[in-house]
Amino acid sequence: MGSVHESLCADEREPGSSALVVCPSLPADETIRCVDALRSSRSRPEPTVVVSRAHTAQALLENWQSTIGSFPERLGIVSIGEVTRSVSAASTAVNLPQAYVQTIGTEDVTGIGIAIGEAFLRWEDDTNPLLWFDSLTPLIEGKGLEMTFRFLHVTLEEVRQAGAVAYVHIDPEKHDEQTIHTLGHLFDDVLEYDTESVPLNE
Repeated sequence: MGSVHESLCADEREPGSSALVVCPSLPADETIRCVDALRSSRSRPEPTVVVSRAHTAQALLENWQSTIGSFPERLGIVSIGEVTRSVSAASTAVNLPQAYVQTIGTEDVTGIGIAIGEAFLRWEDDTNPLLWFDSLTPLIEGKGLEMTFRFLHVTLEEVRQAGAVAYVHIDPEKHDEQTIHTLGHLFDDVLEYDTESVPLNE
């Protein structure tokens, strides 16, 4: 009945809102298609921020080029885990022609939150950035449910204050229903898809 990105292309949300996207882990090309579908549903081109632990910044950019063909004018990527972990180099920021890329070299949730906030601040106040976060699963596995809950509470408040729209992915094959239910309370909506990419809540 269609892919995840085909279902998301009709999803329109108000600035400051958020949705938890519950579906199996997505390859880089499908992740890019989802982001592009959400961008296309907006009434005007908006800054786009992609946060990923599963895919490197290079993989995202290459898939964007091969799948979509052109990049958004205002694109930010927060790539988690690409830099060698050390106390002296917790994170770096790299400017590329295609995107503003921040690489976070630790699983530090504070560093991830700061990177997202910095990405929002790169654009003027009258924009409503689109945030795609892929994925909560490594955070839950590495930091636990309580820390992930706290991280989301702070980050989604930042989304509201920035007038952004956030889509946060979680893999239901890696977590029990109670975990997803607990985190789902933080979001305005929960979008569920099965392994065939069929919406479950429609």
